[in-house]
Amino acid sequence: MSQVNNTAILFFSRSLREEFLAKNVGLNINEFSNLFNLLVQKTRRTIDQTKVPVKSLFSDEQIGNSFGERLANGISSLFSEGFENVIVVGNDAPELSKEDILWAKNCLENGRNVLGRDSHGGAYVIGLTKNDFCRDAFLKIDWNTPLVFDQLKSLLASEELDKRLIDLNKRSDYEKIIGRRIYLSRSFRYTLRTIFGNKIFKADFDLARPKTIWLQQIALRGPPSFFS
Repeated sequence: MSQVNNTAILFFSRSLREEFLAKNVGLNINEFSNLFNLLVQKTRRTIDQTKVPVKSLFSDEQIGNSFGERLANGISSLFSEGFENVIVVGNDAPELSKEDILWAKNCLENGRNVLGRDSHGGAYVIGLTKNDFCRDAFLKIDWNTPLVFDQLKSLLASEELDKRLIDLNKRSDYEKIIGRRIYLSRSFRYTLRTIFGNKIFKADFDLARPKTIWLQQIALRGPPSFFS
């Protein structure tokens, strides 16, 4: 494989349905659908700007019984296609830039793994070489906990991106990102504020509220998979 094509991006995301059930942040189904599509399209535009080959995997396309298994299988699938390096990104760190991805790509092609730490102790970028990917060790990471970054750092002995990005898990994260002007355009932040309206300033949403009524209002599907 030529040098220009030995790195691929894995865009790894829940589907709209699963994302809504996991963290609807107090929005109704139509509002959340707009939010989900905004975040997915923002990440896709950033990825497309890099010209790096990319494969997306949403929940209904992922294989495995746990997050770790599904992610490991997604990474393995790209290695099996002949790529030597994989950069994993999700849809919940919209401050990720083209330059971040290209820096990660350069590090990987010089034999160095890469991580970007998010605001909750996870990783908004995971860049690893085929030689350093150990499936068994990868499955032992405490995924979806604040331990993820430190465990990956120990496992991969990686370079670290020099900025810590907000990981969007709860409404307070959206409040922070709307007010932060470093990495996002005014128009993107305005669109976020429009989606939330006054809800972003209300008290924490009761996550025990039944969601089945909302799910009956609209068919929830993730965007189609793509590979370029």
